[in-house]
Amino acid sequence: PGPPPARTLPRGVVFLSALGLVEAGLLAAAAWWPGRAFPAPGLLLAGAAFLLYLLAALLVARRPHPGGRGDRALFVLVWGTALLMRAAVVPAQPELTDDFYRYLWDGHVQVNGENPYRYAPSDPSLAHLRTPYHALINNPDVPTIYPPVAQFAFLLVALLGGSVFALKLLFVALDLGTGWVLTHVAARTGRDPVRVGLLYLWAPLLVLEVAWNAHLEPLGLFALALVLAWAGRPLAQGSALALAALAKFAPAAALPPLLRRGGWRLGAAFAAVVALLYVPYAAAGRMLFEGLGTFARHWRFQEGAFAVLEWIVPGTLGPRVAAGALVLGVVAWTALRRYDAERALFWILGAGILLSHTVHPWYVLWTLPFAALRASRAFIALSGLVLLGYWGLETYHQTGVWPQPLWARLALWLPVWSLLVVDAVQKRKAAARAA
Repeated sequence: PGPPPARTLPRGVVFLSALGLVEAGLLAAAAWWPGRAFPAPGLLLAGAAFLLYLLAALLVARRPHPGGRGDRALFVLVWGTALLMRAAVVPAQPELTDDFYRYLWDGHVQVNGENPYRYAPSDPSLAHLRTPYHALINNPDVPTIYPPVAQFAFLLVALLGGSVFALKLLFVALDLGTGWVLTHVAARTGRDPVRVGLLYLWAPLLVLEVAWNAHLEPLGLFALALVLAWAGRPLAQGSALALAALAKFAPAAALPPLLRRGGWRLGAAFAAVVALLYVPYAAAGRMLFEGLGTFARHWRFQEGAFAVLEWIVPGTLGPRVAAGALVLGVVAWTALRRYDAERALFWILGAGILLSHTVHPWYVLWTLPFAALRASRAFIALSGLVLLGYWGLETYHQTGVWPQPLWARLALWLPVWSLLVVDAVQKRKAAARAA
């Protein structure tokens, strides 16, 4: 008999590999483009990467034998490509943000014995600490808005040398950790770990905003993944929710529905962790939330439904109060219905993004873990379309004004809301058929 036939990879695996490699190349091209890549050709490159990401997700979702023997190879492929995507852009200098200068500054002042909440970067009291990048810190007259988990991360990076590269390594490590936990949550709950891993790890928005632009969102996303993984363990779940809320405050809104299921022990753990982590900064007193208050009153960007509220509700404060009331209504609904952590966080964080007066692209990352777990078409679409916000970046560099043309906001929000309506109608019809 002749030699055994050579093994060949299934065509689907080869095609998926090609999609991942080309997506990685497009994202690397956007990050390494000579000069400034955004808005052109960066948006075109990112848009093409997003289309390949959608095609890859569709290919994985429709594979003939999910859960079969080939899934191990697919899982390795998804993770290997995810690592490649990040490695390709981590060394590139961030272009789409200057937030990382504030991160470095907050760590720098802590290393030098100052409370980052007490003084804004422009305060003369800190003149002796000014660094070569001091003039590049955005909103230098506003005290820091970042809560204690973020501040501890900034301090750690400062102790490790205070570089953008160190920031990226920390955030990318947590980003990958989030993906790992999500795939285990998917396997435990009977969902497809390969699809969940791909929807999260290959998302162009995640690669661009974390591995390239060093945004801190993985600090909270990793904690949120632990909230899901520790379902049924009130002390651990309450502690994880506190860590997420002290990376950025929004996840704290999920405390009421989690309390309905986890009871007083979850609440006690949440309160204890919050109190413990605020202790090192408590001397700042009322200044602890001064920067956050400024943000809530004055910031706005790429708003969607909030713009509609401004047509309906008079005044400058009224629309903000109305949006907050609607989000609180969602919080109350999830609590009354005793939603589990995943469903409650998805509803609450999703409503927060949809109704917010400020939707920077990286804010959408807070919904991405839940969009991946639930294969939410609307929020997956949002993770790609939100990059349209960078259309005005070059004008901002030249004039200090960031234009937000109506066509860009319509192109962003109309597809998202349309998909939300279609999904709601389909879900209602499916429930009617099941009844």
